[in-house]
Amino acid sequence: MTRTFKLSAIAVAAFIAAPAFAAVSMDANLELDTTQKNKTLQRVGGLDQGGRVEFNVAGKAGGDAGFVAGRGTLLITKTGGAGVDDMWGQVGTSMADVKFGKFEAADLFPAGKDVLVDDGAEVTGGYRANRLRGRFGNSAAHGALTINAAPGVGFELGVVETKAVDGVKGVRPVVSFAAGPVTVKLGFESGTANLTSTAVASHKFSGFGATVGGTFGGVGLNVNLASGSDKLVLGTQKSNSFGVNATVGAFGAGYVMDKNKTLAIKDTAIYAAYSLPVFSTGATLTPAVSHQTGTGQTAGTSFRVRLNYGF
Repeated sequence: MTRTFKLSAIAVAAFIAAPAFAAVSMDANLELDTTQKNKTLQRVGGLDQGGRVEFNVAGKAGGDAGFVAGRGTLLITKTGGAGVDDMWGQVGTSMADVKFGKFEAADLFPAGKDVLVDDGAEVTGGYRANRLRGRFGNSAAHGALTINAAPGVGFELGVVETKAVDGVKGVRPVVSFAAGPVTVKLGFESGTANLTSTAVASHKFSGFGATVGGTFGGVGLNVNLASGSDKLVLGTQKSNSFGVNATVGAFGAGYVMDKNKTLAIKDTAIYAAYSLPVFSTGATLTPAVSHQTGTGQTAGTSFRVRLNYGF
């Protein structure tokens, strides 16, 4: 822990001192969750508590004709550990850029106000088209080329290779279109994945995802659809997911469905959350609920209360 903090302090100091990063921003926030989880076939339910303090440092130099940027996020968790969330560099122009490091690419299945979404993905293996999206740890190689082809039209090509036992390798192109309040993203994933618990050789997987979102009269809406397949030793396993969610001010709600066609398993979840101000401090207290049903798990309801404070 001490070593981690020393290294983090040195990294932050070097980041601030570097003359190339003329505009440096720093911020931090606390997120603390107290959760009563529903018991499923895969886990024991009950009350637990988790959380972290997040510290961010970011900088950027240059302009439309050419820029370099970077960001680092240190997490201090309630378990007593520390880790890195984002850690990336970016080089490019207003027309095109390349990002590399630890980051998340375009989201093809946004969940809206997802304070608690206790769904059946752990049972069905529901596919969300985000398997190659990012935030891979250790020595994983991840890069993304982004091209702003025209006003409202963008293209992102992600390339990933990880060395872990359950690692993945592949490509992930995403095309986005924006017109007025509506944004559409279409993406495809193709690659190989290793099995976590056996020595079986890696297998191929592929899938696509589509999401349509926008804000209409103060209401934020997302509609998501994804479908994928894994070519396993015993045959191809197909699964898909569907989701819809809305956010209105401090309130958010959504529905998500995961279905494994091969195993004939289907699970659904309905979730909601509402953020309440804590006096006039800028902090929020968010009660959240998630109710899940289906053939792959025990039906039930989970609850969470999240304290969030930015400082």
